[in-house]
Amino acid sequence: MAELPNISHDITPPTRWNRDFEKIADDLKPELQRCVRTPLRIIKFEPDEKQYFGVRPSSTSHAIGQLPTLVWGKGDTFTLDFGIHMVGYVSFQLESRGNHMDAPCRLRLTFGESPLDVTLGMDNVKSWLSTSWLPDEIINIDMCPETVVLPRRYAFRFLRIDIIDTSAMFKVAFSNVKCEHVSAISQDQQLDIPQFKTPLLQDIDHVSISTLRDCMQTVFEDGPRRDRRLWLGDLRLQALSNYATFRDFSLVKRNIYQFAAVVREDGSIPACVFEKPIFTPSVDYIVDYDALFSAVVHDYVVATGDFATGHTLWPTILGCVKRALSHVNPETNVFEEDRARGWKFLDWELKLDHNAGSHGVLVYCLKSINALATLLGKDPPFEEKVAQLAEGAKHFLSPAGVFISGSKSQISYASASWLVLAEVFPRDVARDALLKTLEHPEVIKPLTPYLWHHVCDALATVGCFEKCIEIMTDYWGGMVKAGADTFWEAYNPDDSHASPYGDVRTNSFCHAWSCTPTYLLRTKLKDFAVVEGSSKTTTVSALDEAWIKKQTAEG
Repeated sequence: MAELPNISHDITPPTRWNRDFEKIADDLKPELQRCVRTPLRIIKFEPDEKQYFGVRPSSTSHAIGQLPTLVWGKGDTFTLDFGIHMVGYVSFQLESRGNHMDAPCRLRLTFGESPLDVTLGMDNVKSWLSTSWLPDEIINIDMCPETVVLPRRYAFRFLRIDIIDTSAMFKVAFSNVKCEHVSAISQDQQLDIPQFKTPLLQDIDHVSISTLRDCMQTVFEDGPRRDRRLWLGDLRLQALSNYATFRDFSLVKRNIYQFAAVVREDGSIPACVFEKPIFTPSVDYIVDYDALFSAVVHDYVVATGDFATGHTLWPTILGCVKRALSHVNPETNVFEEDRARGWKFLDWELKLDHNAGSHGVLVYCLKSINALATLLGKDPPFEEKVAQLAEGAKHFLSPAGVFISGSKSQISYASASWLVLAEVFPRDVARDALLKTLEHPEVIKPLTPYLWHHVCDALATVGCFEKCIEIMTDYWGGMVKAGADTFWEAYNPDDSHASPYGDVRTNSFCHAWSCTPTYLLRTKLKDFAVVEGSSKTTTVSALDEAWIKKQTAEG
């Protein structure tokens, strides 16, 4: 099992509720758009060592149209492939065949985002996360015919059905299996799709869009399978990707005001909020997420021109960096991780030293506040502090020209990417140090797409576009080649069972923080990745149908 991270839960300061902000957020709640999807084929998974997950799907001798005629008894199992990742509610018709139904029918339903979900099963999972998140159900149907409507929402592509038991007197048949897919984004939503210079980049863009769409519910969920809540760090990346694609500004505004509604008395903002059963802040607190609220608002105002929101939230923005600033040594102007309490995240990598990366995050956020102040006609409040921290950042650049962090001079992608994004060094110095850091034999690499995004963003910021695209095609492209319909919470190219939580079956395979290639490809990488003048307008429905056709043909 993976090591349990040392997540500190500070004594939570009282919440300074702003009911006016909560009302603004409530009024912006979207009506979810719905469409019905049905399974496309009955499949089985066969061993294949060439495949990332070690299995490949193949069609059975039964066509999907034959499903209502097939009967199943105790010990039987079959798997349905819907051809695309979905988030929604499943129902089906169950009938008995044979003599009188003299006992209940017991079924196990396993919902798979990846082949591992439906091939490994959900028994003997060892994880420090709650196993109640596992996507399976055991249900009993007392009498048939019965229309079975599952009340829970699931995120999946594959549905495995195990007939645990019937009796010797009867078997069962399934028909009208369907999923009511839900998202804040309609199937009729139009968006521009550029032609990218390689088919793999085209697929990466598509899977990014699907990931974002399936995470866009009544909030920007971090993952529709597990957690299903609004996290601040995820929101920032989702919002940037949304501005480049769907441009649903109302959902971003709703989520911004949800966080602003539950600021604590010390000015800090919780790392995530719960929408249900009633709106409430979490006790989770992350220093870097707190500070990044400023960047979220700045990005929103730039994208929308909604200066009124910038003015309204100005006091909130000034408060969200206070705890990060409390970590700065006043003598050296260097961020010190142990100087104040609070979880510093950056990535799930447990060996990571957070000093240099957190220093970069803080400067990045203070610059966002200064830039927002200029847009709003205010005096930038942190110009002197940014200058001091820029001078302090020199502490993290070694004589050998690589970025270092902490007492052991740790070298990591996290330190390098955030110090580059903070733009505290001349561009040529930052570029050389970033490239040297990435190539260092002892460098600590990212564990999640969240940090890989910041590495790619940093490379693009200093003009290393080819290297950025190389990493994107290797990492996100690796997921595409492994069969991803949506991008995953964590991906290790060398280990399909890797998990930050101890067991891959607790991983989310549609996760918000992995959707950002579509943002970078359409903005900073546009001149290097897009065929000029090639953009065409299409609908989400057309994109989905093209993807389903491709996936089922390849399978």
